[in-house]
Amino acid sequence: MILVPAVMTYFNTKRNNEIIDEFLKQSEDVLSAIDDEEVEDFYIPPELSGNAEPVPTMTPTPETTQEDENEESQVPVKKPRMSKEEMLKRTTGILIIPKIDVQMLIMDGVDDDTLRVAVGRLPNTDNFDEVGNCVLAGHRSYTFGKYLNRLNELDIGDKITIRTKNKTLNYTIYATKIIEPDDFSIIEKNGTDKILTVFTCHPPGVGSHRLVVQATQD
Repeated sequence: MILVPAVMTYFNTKRNNEIIDEFLKQSEDVLSAIDDEEVEDFYIPPELSGNAEPVPTMTPTPETTQEDENEESQVPVKKPRMSKEEMLKRTTGILIIPKIDVQMLIMDGVDDDTLRVAVGRLPNTDNFDEVGNCVLAGHRSYTFGKYLNRLNELDIGDKITIRTKNKTLNYTIYATKIIEPDDFSIIEKNGTDKILTVFTCHPPGVGSHRLVVQATQD
């Protein structure tokens, strides 16, 4: 009887470590699949993105001429990707949607750098496995099947899974819809369910609206 707590602690620790190892392995698998796919940027209102402050504008110094500015603006500048170490550090889970072959990292934030490599959780929305509404934004790639390009193929009743370091969370889709970019209804919650909302731009190549999928945790 004295050994029972110790044995249970051992097996619980072993189980948790196995889950963490699997999570990190899945993260590595996702990282290895990320490339420089072109994605379609889409506007997220400041009220949703958590960035209500105006973006400061840069003014040229007196030594900078208009001609110099024009020459610089014509040179494409490719931002360095987030480092692998930073990506692993920031990853809070993995979004898995079997029907459309999606397996993406999840990070907090919806800035451009984050959405280039992951789906981002909107600030001030709820976390995984909490009563409320966890809202994830993601890009659509110009290449079929990449990022959330096929989100439109999901139907009510389809399954979504989120893997964290400690848990596997399963969700069932109950709604799909197309909304205006400034429709804040996607962050609403009912105080009872654990809701997961995933959205991206729509239609591909235009991005005038938002395609939204909502699911409840099983």
